[in-house]
Parts: sequence; structure tokens; C-alpha cells
Amino acid sequence: MRFAFCVTWSRRLLTASVAVALTSCSGDLTPPADIGSETVSSVKVTRQTRQSTYAAPGNTAQTSENVDIYLDQPNLAGMGETPQDQPLVDAASDADQPMPSGPQAMTIPDQGVNIDDSLGVAPVGLAEEQARDIAEGDTAQPVVAGVGTDELVDMSAPSAASAVPFDQAAQASEITMPTRRKEAPEQQVAFIPRFSDPMQVPESYGGLTKADKACRQDLEKLGVRFKEIPPISDGASCGIAHPILVSGFASGVQLKPAAKLNCTVTRAFAKWVRNELVPAARYRYFSGIKTIHQMSSYSCRKMNSRSNNPWSEHARGNAIDIGKFILNNGKEIDVRKKGFFQFREKGLLKTVREDSCRYFTTVLGPGDPYHGDHFHFDMRARKKGYRHCSL
Repeated sequence: MRFAFCVTWSRRLLTASVAVALTSCSGDLTPPADIGSETVSSVKVTRQTRQSTYAAPGNTAQTSENVDIYLDQPNLAGMGETPQDQPLVDAASDADQPMPSGPQAMTIPDQGVNIDDSLGVAPVGLAEEQARDIAEGDTAQPVVAGVGTDELVDMSAPSAASAVPFDQAAQASEITMPTRRKEAPEQQVAFIPRFSDPMQVPESYGGLTKADKACRQDLEKLGVRFKEIPPISDGASCGIAHPILVSGFASGVQLKPAAKLNCTVTRAFAKWVRNELVPAARYRYFSGIKTIHQMSSYSCRKMNSRSNNPWSEHARGNAIDIGKFILNNGKEIDVRKKGFFQFREKGLLKTVREDSCRYFTTVLGPGDPYHGDHFHFDMRARKKGYRHCSL
């Protein structure tokens, strides 16, 4: 019993000694040296000092009254200015303490914080807002699917299962459906085929008539050198529907310059050259014809170039004027009236003029006041087949 009592008494003395030692260590802490440039007597950090430090650190002078605040700042060395704005970390961690209400306390507006404005992002335009509203289903305008078909569906319904045809949705919501535009009738475009050969173009497409085709076949048989040229139109009284450019005849006879004529007068002239002019030159000069010089073919003018006269046959490419012949031996024969002793030349020109009246409906010159230096040949149509030849 005595031994147990001694052990118990010893434990009680040891517990009391430990309590006294802990009590003596719980007093105020005195710093061993100066902190910064001021002497600090004690350090007391409480919940209230932390709250005041982060909420509104007013005067940051390092005195004995606010030394506790100073020690709670990150700048423990005391160099530089004390930070003015600190996050409410400690204050926010204590749920039982109210938020600071000082002049620098963080407040959130009722309408929220505009993050885009603080980051410098441009505001969203009307088109983006409408697209976003449609994507979210928050729009007053109907969203229609099936555009381009006869079955328009109102997709602004709450779900796809409840989607109804657009005409029924329009009647239910009193939306006036736009009237469908009537389709324009299909335009008929005439297809005109391209033909490389004018002889193959049908007359219904503006091609040659049967008479024109037969005439061109005759020119090929007569050995005429010609080519098709575009239509000539210089008004109601001047022009050639299907003109040709004539450059020569059979037996190597050349026409200079090339003449713009219609086919009818060209055929008559080619027959006259082959049947009358070339044989007459060979008979009298023992030489054929090398070149025929023409003075006028197509020309939009009136007869004798007088304004009060009818339109000349030249205005339709139906006449040609000849001023000179050149033989193969180089001799030139001007068609103007010859002197008394120019027997061969006068005989050749007389034969040419008399025979030409069988091929042309009009033969004029040379020698008269309007045709003194050339022959005029044309195919003017007259009543009862009348021909006018000045012999």
C-alpha cells in the first residue's frame, strides 16, 4: 500500500510541474530584436486585425498601434509601400464573419460582371444574337424547315415530335403566310444551227433561196472566182441580202478591184466575158483578156448621182461599170470613144456593146454625158421584158 501511494503522489507532482511550465510559456511574445526600422513590443494577430487589414488598410505607418497589421502584410521586410488591394482570403474563409463594406471592398453589381468588356472583346451584333436565340429556341419569329418543298414545317415548336406543318402553325398563331410567287413561263429560245457552207443553210433560217443556190451553182460551172461575204444593209433602199465578192472569171481573166455584186448580175457578166469579150479580143488582137478594170460595183446612190432621180441599180449590187481592158499581150484598151482612124479599137468596142445587150437589161456608154468613160451594165427589171441599150 505504501508503494502504491508513493507512485500516485509522484504522478500528481509531475502533472502539476508540467502545468506550471505551460502556464509560464503562454504569456506575450517579445521579439528578440528590431523588425524593420521600428521596435515592436508584442505581436497580437487576431481575426479582427486580419479583416481590417484586407478590407481597408488605411494608414500604414508602422507604429505600436498598427504593428499587428504590418506584420500580416506580405512585405515583411518593411521595404516599399504597403499593398493597397489584397484578396479577402482570410475574411472569406471565416464564414461567420460579414463581408467588408469599406470603400475598397469588392461588390458585384446586380446585372453581373461584363467579362467581354474587361477583356476588350467586341460586343455581339444583332445577327449573332438572332442566331444564338434561334439556336436556343428563344425567338418570336417562326423557324421553318423544308424550304423549297411543298411541306414547310414549323421548327419553333417545343420539340420535333410536336412540329406541325407551317400552314397550320401560321393559322394558329395568326401569321399571314406569304403568297407563293408564280413561276414565270419557260422561255422558248430558238436554236439556230451553225453552217460552215452557206449553201446548206435553210431558207427558213435566212439562208439562200432556191434561185440563189442555182445561181451559185452556175457561177461554179462558169469558172467564176468568188466568195461569200456578210449581208450589206445601208437602209431601206441600199443593201444586198446575199452578196458575193467577185475577183475573176474563166480563162484566167481577173477583175480589179474585186467587186461586191449580187449573184444575178455576176452570172450575166461572166457569160458575156466568156461568150463575147474574150472571143472578140482574140479575133481582132490575137490575144485574150488578162484584166478587166471595174470603176463601180455596189454603191448606195441614186441614178446619175442626182438626188431627185430613182435609186440606182448600184444600190442593190445589181450593176457594174467597166472602164478598161488589158490584153494578155499587154495592150490596154480604154473604153472611151475613139478617133476616126482607130478602126480595130472601135470595132472591138462596137462588138462588145452590141452583144452585151443580149445579156443585160441596161447597157449605157461610153460617150453619153453620164457614161463618157465607161460601160454601164445592169439587170434592172422592166415591164414586158423591155431592155434599154444605147447603141
